[in-house]
Amino acid sequence: MKCPLCGSNSERNFEVKNYWIRDCSACSHRFTEINAAQNHVEKIYDDAYFNGGGAGYNDYLQEAEILRQRGNWYGKLLSKYTEKGTVLDVGSAAGFVLKGLTETGWQGVGIEPNETMAEFGRKNLNLEIHRTSVEKYASKEKFDLVTMIQVMAHFVEPKEVFSNVSSSLKANGHLLIETWNRKSLSEKIFGTKWHEYSPPSVLQFFSDDGIEKLAKEQGYERIASGRPSKWISGAHAKSLISYKFGDKSIITKLAKIIPDKLSFPYPSEDLFWVLYKKK
Repeated sequence: MKCPLCGSNSERNFEVKNYWIRDCSACSHRFTEINAAQNHVEKIYDDAYFNGGGAGYNDYLQEAEILRQRGNWYGKLLSKYTEKGTVLDVGSAAGFVLKGLTETGWQGVGIEPNETMAEFGRKNLNLEIHRTSVEKYASKEKFDLVTMIQVMAHFVEPKEVFSNVSSSLKANGHLLIETWNRKSLSEKIFGTKWHEYSPPSVLQFFSDDGIEKLAKEQGYERIASGRPSKWISGAHAKSLISYKFGDKSIITKLAKIIPDKLSFPYPSEDLFWVLYKKK
């Protein structure tokens, strides 16, 4: 199977949930072995992904305040590097992060393949969210900024996504990516039990240098990078722990003492953000 980043041959490394995780023999990119059907996005990111627990969310709408504050944080961060303008938010879900960005002065448009989530954002947050995937998105409008917050890992063809994103950016526009680092200390500690090894919803396992290589090939210049301010709810944390370790695991049983509505700072270092400028 060819690597989705460089096209070189790859080898099977280990198996998770009956899916093989593969490593590229040339660039070392790690990805899920999957023959994605045309309806892959609609099938995987259905309502159960946002409400059924497991690798998704126990109740996504309960994450509203945490995610809105995250958008606020990014809005303030971006002001250090660029003027406020128009933003296209890829994978908006119900629009909470996008709402936080608009509260800091950005004018936002979102795209989201799940109609239930997109409709919630339109009706309850008064946001412009189009029901589509980034691969199918087409518009004559050009944006000052495109944000992809925790969505890079879900794409079947990340190079195609970068190409589509470029066509939506103005000259000298910015691209903000937040994703997981598979070369992190957390991944080394947990190994195959690392929470991001969750196919078929998670398909790509990037490292910082992997994102950098892809961005440079697509004509982007790195402006800044760092670790985000991320909070997580007790309910979401328990759902992920149960999914990865099983209901009978001592870790899962101990996690049950965490109150569902308790929010706490994400404790690990395996998440990073990077801001690029389109050349």
